[in-house]
Amino acid sequence: MKIVLGVALIASALTEFLAAAALIGGPAGIQAAGMGELWSMHYGFAVLAIASISIWIWPHRYDRKTVTPALLTLMVFHIGLCLSLMLAGDQAVGMIIHGILALLFITLLVKRASFTAQ
Repeated sequence: MKIVLGVALIASALTEFLAAAALIGGPAGIQAAGMGELWSMHYGFAVLAIASISIWIWPHRYDRKTVTPALLTLMVFHIGLCLSLMLAGDQAVGMIIHGILALLFITLLVKRASFTAQ
């Protein structure tokens, strides 16, 4: 499970860093500054915060007190985004990626006793 945790944290961080870059640097991002509609850019910076969770906990990823709130946050984020993308119905790939990551974090949360110290 320790390998699965590492893969999940890296996959989540990479997915969200790429999404942040696309949202911030895309046509509705920073290039649209001053035009009033910057939802994409604002969300891109919020995604950076989610992506950074994997980096901040990395040195302490086997400590239950550290990993539990991080796993819960990442689980809720990926479940919420999967549901949002499913309701929108226009980004199947994103929905699948977030669905897989949500399942990974649910599994890790349930199994965290097998890779964390009390």
